[in-house]
Amino acid sequence: MTYIFTYILIIINVIVFFLISNGKLESEFLGSSYHLIFNRKDYKRLVTGAFTHEDLIHLLFNMISLYNIGTFVESYFGHWIFLLIYFVSMIVGKILALLIRHANHDDYTMSIGASGAICGLLGAYFMVILNYYGAAGFSYLLRPMISLVMMSILPNVDGTSHFCSMGVGMLIAFLILRVF
Repeated sequence: MTYIFTYILIIINVIVFFLISNGKLESEFLGSSYHLIFNRKDYKRLVTGAFTHEDLIHLLFNMISLYNIGTFVESYFGHWIFLLIYFVSMIVGKILALLIRHANHDDYTMSIGASGAICGLLGAYFMVILNYYGAAGFSYLLRPMISLVMMSILPNVDGTSHFCSMGVGMLIAFLILRVF
């Protein structure tokens, strides 16, 4: 099975990054914050923010992660379920994270990057491992979970979005693996 949508998402992210780098797109019109999405009702930012990256290192880290996790999830669940997990995790995870930020009176902090959606895929990966190995699967998840925690506590990283999106990805995968 090919990983066509993983590759397409990587290509879109790279194209958007170079359009921003060359001044063809303004990154401040793409990022997301509670204020911009809920107060100004600029809902497209729930998606555009996930295709915007701060710098080349940010883009490379996210695209390597997308390739590594996305190819597994796309091959396991198929193309359309992969896209469902990616976009629902991206949007619902971001909404949950923004609501948590709002409760903490943090309405103006901008959030960008594909890592929330990628964490949704990671949540689906976790559920596949646990479904296949049961409780013994936790040993396989220790290193990815440590990496996620370490990545999420770095300064200027939206860890809330990471964990909310991961939870959404886990829920979707659980429903697919157990119910459907």
